[in-house]
Amino acid sequence: MNMKHLFLIRDKCTGCRTCEYSCSLHHYNVFNPSRSRIQIYRTGCLDLEAKYCVQCVKPRCVPACPEKAIKQGENGVRIESKLCNHCGQCMKVCDRIFSDGCFAIMCNNCGACVDVCPEEALEIRVRKKI
Repeated sequence: MNMKHLFLIRDKCTGCRTCEYSCSLHHYNVFNPSRSRIQIYRTGCLDLEAKYCVQCVKPRCVPACPEKAIKQGENGVRIESKLCNHCGQCMKVCDRIFSDGCFAIMCNNCGACVDVCPEEALEIRVRKKI
């Protein structure tokens, strides 16, 4: 089985955060980076870090969810927002899951951020799951 996942090419990223705006617009129809499923952080004067779900082979978030709202299937790890009670257990075990204020959210590899990145610093890659 092949697994899609988002990949950042660090050398190309300028920290413009266009990806964050695109993500929030795509999923919530608002320009609000705090509701983005990818987060860009400055870790120094010139250093950047991007956080997003990397589709772990053995994700810690799945067993951490008491409501069974996080599932791993053929299309990767997904959160069923209808089941999420926003307890935060998944966010305690993984810093790549965020809150939109009501539910836990994670990157679902939709590619909205990839399509708009002016530096072409984001890609959707496929890795074989063994």
